[in-house]
Amino acid sequence: MNFGHREPPEEPEINFIPLIDLLLVILIFLMVTTTYNQINGIQVRLPKADSPTQTTEPQNIHLAISAQNWQMNGQVYQNLDSLLQALNKNEDKDTWVIIHADANIPYQKLIDTIRTAQQAGLSNITMRTATSP
Repeated sequence: MNFGHREPPEEPEINFIPLIDLLLVILIFLMVTTTYNQINGIQVRLPKADSPTQTTEPQNIHLAISAQNWQMNGQVYQNLDSLLQALNKNEDKDTWVIIHADANIPYQKLIDTIRTAQQAGLSNITMRTATSP
């Protein structure tokens, strides 16, 4: 029996350098052998304009409702009949009616205004909302 002085065993350590070398070889192999497919698509030829073109967009109708009257594009109307006559003068039925309603008006006045615009044949009706500060 040898009771002499023994050295403690060396702790094993992991050497990552061969692993990194192997991964680089695999990466290079995959890069060389990979095929890149071109995705088939449709060739589109877009027209070229010689000069800028003007597109005519329909004018929106801005309709403001207050407790006293209606204002449409700067004109003041005192009742729904005169408003209906003014809305009937609009020939383009795809025009948007943008309603700017006062917060203090009764709901019935807003509903009557929407019905009046519908009677004039305008179906694109929206309301503008105010953003809160």
